[in-house]
Amino acid sequence: MEFRSNSLSVLAPLALMLFVSAMSGCGSGSSSSSDATPTATSKPPTASTTPAPVPPPAPAPKPAPAPVPPPAPAPVPKPAPAPAPTPAPPPVAAGDACLPSTMPSTDALFNSSKRVFAHYFHPFPVSIDNAPPASDYYNRNYLNPTGEASKFVKQGGFLRQRPLGVPASSKPNWVQLNMEGEIRSAIARGITGFTFDSLSANDATDANSALHLMLAAAHAVDSRFKIVVMPDLTVLGTDSNAVVEIIASVAADPAAYHLSDGRLVVSAFDAGLNAPSWWQSVISRLGSQGIHIAFVPTFLAWPATADAFAAFSYGFGDWGAATVAGSGAMVGDPDIIHKTYSKIFMMPVDPQQYRPKDFVYWEAANSATYRSAWTSSIQGDADWVQLVTWNDFSESATVAPFTDATLQRNIGTGYYNLTGYYAGWFLTGQQPQITHDVLYYFYRRETTAAAAPAQGQKDAIATGVAENSIELLAFLTSPGLLKIAVGGKTYTQNAAAGMVSFKIPSQAGTPVFTLSRNGADVFSLQGGVAIYGSGGLPSGYQDLTYWSGSASKAGVCSL
Repeated sequence: MEFRSNSLSVLAPLALMLFVSAMSGCGSGSSSSSDATPTATSKPPTASTTPAPVPPPAPAPKPAPAPVPPPAPAPVPKPAPAPAPTPAPPPVAAGDACLPSTMPSTDALFNSSKRVFAHYFHPFPVSIDNAPPASDYYNRNYLNPTGEASKFVKQGGFLRQRPLGVPASSKPNWVQLNMEGEIRSAIARGITGFTFDSLSANDATDANSALHLMLAAAHAVDSRFKIVVMPDLTVLGTDSNAVVEIIASVAADPAAYHLSDGRLVVSAFDAGLNAPSWWQSVISRLGSQGIHIAFVPTFLAWPATADAFAAFSYGFGDWGAATVAGSGAMVGDPDIIHKTYSKIFMMPVDPQQYRPKDFVYWEAANSATYRSAWTSSIQGDADWVQLVTWNDFSESATVAPFTDATLQRNIGTGYYNLTGYYAGWFLTGQQPQITHDVLYYFYRRETTAAAAPAQGQKDAIATGVAENSIELLAFLTSPGLLKIAVGGKTYTQNAAAGMVSFKIPSQAGTPVFTLSRNGADVFSLQGGVAIYGSGGLPSGYQDLTYWSGSASKAGVCSL
């Protein structure tokens, strides 16, 4: 199950920029999915249905030899008494291009006995250096093959995706303000908190650390959105002083997640790296300070360690699997933990895993792995969910909306928007009613077998079998005909009302996705990125990211 190997220590913004790139970051119910073979009909290619691949824009400018670190944000005082909760967002408008149903009210989401946390990896904020997005650190360095003095030139750059751009700010507290925006985005899709990956004792001692700015941001946006501190043992190792200090630093903060009995909820990434006796010592030291915790360790394989940790744990979490088979196999885990240990279980939900830096990927099968993990969470009656992750761009495991160097805001929205559908279902126990038709797409820019002559070595699959498909995921109010046009052919499939996944083999061109009824097209959506053939991308490097977007009759979802 293990697929994460992050180790970072961030002591200052410049150190973050230089060090993070050297390390690796951290389907359902009554819906339907047809297995029918799609029908293909040949037709002459036209500009409206099968546009020729468009070369990407020119590479971002080569970075200056020594990037200047962004200014440190101004100190943020400890939060005052909690502000009133954020008012419930307005219902989804009829025809909303991002969501096929109305999100439950924020009261309904936060009042649930269940929780949806997203793993927050602070080395990848929406802005690193408060520069205009077209020339910020992501575009200059992380997405640029020659960025950071060509450190990752053999890989084609450190990352393939990045956060949506935000304008440079003149405000001294721009870091916290950007975090507040992320929290609002998370709440809008049913996420009730972040598990915050803590990498250094500096998180505790620095009032302007990302951890304390995140606590302040949560407090400012909605007092019900909670932060669970998660010391990362792949970085902190056996440094018990640092772990105690990190946990103690958030214990009195109202934005930190506490149970109704007052216990502070604490997790830990790869908790099994340290012996149970080590953890018992940490918990005892915290107790001597009057800090009583509800420990929910996150393991890389919980069955191997649960027995040894049961006596002092409130529950268990797992980092999970980034494949359809792996996520589906976990459906029974909550029941085992409930019956065997009388503990809560935090189910992992992972969209995709692709690490350009390490030349490795896991096969997510378009949206199938994400949907399978959510299905396991719902059908398995998990207590909590941990989205793996909100923003670890080094692993492409991002639920937050993402883009590439072009900064298009409609090519990395699919996983984020599916989160709203499934999180609402998980938290309320009611499958959302589809109020209008929405089409989502998920596909790669190339097949896994495409050439990559500029790359040091080809990306290898870690688990599973490579799948090279174009997926149309439809949410339909009534039956219809789904079409995918690409490469001079049109593929069709009859679809029932509900959620339907329709896949065809990947091929060169820019796909066009259409819903038809009664012989007439209802609306169409052109894919946001071109697919290239066996010769690979013009850059000569691989990109195995699953790009995604959506549309309704009202238009295209752009965030």
